[in-house]
Amino acid sequence: MDRVPDEIYDTVVHAILDRALDPGTKLPEDVFCNHYGVSRTIVRVAIQRLQQDRLVDVQPYKGCFVVVPDLKEARDIIAARKAIEPYIIRRLVEVATDNDVAALKSHVDAEDSAYHRNDQREALRLSGQFHILLSELADNGVLAVYLSNLICRSALVIATYSDVTACCKAHDHRQLVQLLMARDAPAAMKQMERHLDDIERDLLQDEKLEEKPSLESVLTKYSRSAVPSTLKKSVAVKG
Repeated sequence: MDRVPDEIYDTVVHAILDRALDPGTKLPEDVFCNHYGVSRTIVRVAIQRLQQDRLVDVQPYKGCFVVVPDLKEARDIIAARKAIEPYIIRRLVEVATDNDVAALKSHVDAEDSAYHRNDQREALRLSGQFHILLSELADNGVLAVYLSNLICRSALVIATYSDVTACCKAHDHRQLVQLLMARDAPAAMKQMERHLDDIERDLLQDEKLEEKPSLESVLTKYSRSAVPSTLKKSVAVKG
C-alpha cells in the first residue's frame, strides 16, 4: 500500500501528458478507491501531492479537478522554462556522452515518425518527453524534477489555450541535437531560447487569448441600473 499514492500520482501525470485528462476534468476519490482497492486516506495522499505540484485543484464541497491554468500561470510556466532550459542545454553540452546523444537522436526520430503518421497526440507526448530527457541527461536531479513538473503543466497550458497540433517542432529538436553533437554551447543555448520563444508565441500571443472580463465589469457595461463607483462607499457605510 505504501507505493499506491506514488502510483496514483504517476498515473495522473502520465494521463495529463498524454492528453487523456483534460483541464477541468473531475477526479472523484471513490473512482480511485475502487480501482486501487484502497481507502480515501491513501487516495488523498496522492491528491495532496498533485495539488502541491499545481496539477489538480481541490475545491471545498465540489471535489478534485485537473487544473485549468489561467493566462498568468501559463505565462509564468513558460517564463520559468526560459530561465532554466538554456542552462540545461549548456550543461548537457559539457556532460553528454555519445550514448546520450544517440538516445536523443532516437527520440527525435520517434517524434518525426509520429508527425508523419499524423499521430498528433503521440507527437505532443514525445515533444514534452524530449525536454524531460534533456534534463535527465544533464545530470542535475533537482532541475530534472522541476522541469518534469513544468512540462506537465505546459501540457495543461496547451490543452487550455491551443489544440493538439500545437507542440514543439521536431526539426527544432533535431537542430538542438546537432548542436550538442558539435559541442557548440552558445549556439545550442540560442537555439533553445528561440525554440521556447516560438512556443510562447504560438500559445500565448494570439489576440483571442484575452482574460475574460470579471462579473463586475460585465454588470457595469450592460446593466442600466449599475451603482456608480462613487456611490459604492456611501452605500457600504449605510449598510
